[in-house]
Amino acid sequence: MQIIGLDAQSIRASREVLAFLGQCPFLAEAWPGWGGERAAAALLAQAGENARWWAASRQGGWQWLMGLEPLAFDSQVFGKAMGRLAPLAHLEPWPGPEAQAEGERLLAQVLGQAWHEGLEGLVARVGSRDFLAARVLEAAGFGLADLSVEWLLELKDRPLARPETPAGLAVRPWRPPDEGPLMDLAAAAFCDLDSYADRFALDPVMRDQCPELYRRWLGNCFGGSQADMVLVLEAGGTPQGFITLKKPAPGDGPAAGCGWVNLNAIAPGLRGRGLYNLLLRHGLEWLAAQGATKARVRTKLSQGAVIRAWSRLGARQVYSDMTFHLWRTGHKETA
Repeated sequence: MQIIGLDAQSIRASREVLAFLGQCPFLAEAWPGWGGERAAAALLAQAGENARWWAASRQGGWQWLMGLEPLAFDSQVFGKAMGRLAPLAHLEPWPGPEAQAEGERLLAQVLGQAWHEGLEGLVARVGSRDFLAARVLEAAGFGLADLSVEWLLELKDRPLARPETPAGLAVRPWRPPDEGPLMDLAAAAFCDLDSYADRFALDPVMRDQCPELYRRWLGNCFGGSQADMVLVLEAGGTPQGFITLKKPAPGDGPAAGCGWVNLNAIAPGLRGRGLYNLLLRHGLEWLAAQGATKARVRTKLSQGAVIRAWSRLGARQVYSDMTFHLWRTGHKETA
């Protein structure tokens, strides 16, 4: 087996990369109706300037393609040099001795490069049907940290009746005085293992900085880089919940016209009263008013209330994936 290294410029210029990715199973599953070539082109467009990829070739034909890229935001928040493995693409769809052995050899070289460069932790995400990549990761010591699902709702020609707002409550756009209380709510809600079981809170290496991560994430939503609107659930004149919304990105293909529901949380004292449904309906109305013809959410498999709310509206699950962590110090994480 021959291993071939590619820098960011070579990745974008290589027709062989595009052709190989277009043949890989599971790559196009993220969006219904996405063909292999379009999925491959989108993946190439996402490669950063510091990305490096490696291909494993057998008898002149590529079998595996793996990438390594630093994670600047995560590194800053957690105080450890972190990177992401993406893609983890392979030609054979299902686990077999030869394909798995080749993947393990290639990953060993990529890990050696990562540790040599001073990276301390790595994150890898693969589709939930990609058992070959999952087994290769596990063989290298990666541990399962998260199972997530994505649901898609068609908004076009679908009337969405808004639930009646209970007395004493209101849903409104955020205001600057809301920032501090809502950041505190995000820090508490997403790091509560009993109610959310977030991968950052589950990981003992990341746990202490999990609240700071979500404070910054929500702060970026207020700043406009991670959301176009934040709606607030107000109770008794104080912010007690929020939902963040992202307008559709320009372009065509299956993702065209799709808005996103990103972060959302409700204060513990108001949970169990159906208020997520209230926030969600307001959020979907806002997205539709911005031209969205569909909306998408990413949530954990364990978040039954969120999944039920979207299901009742007629949404369907369109994707699921597994996230793995590995630390150079040998910490092996499990979900």
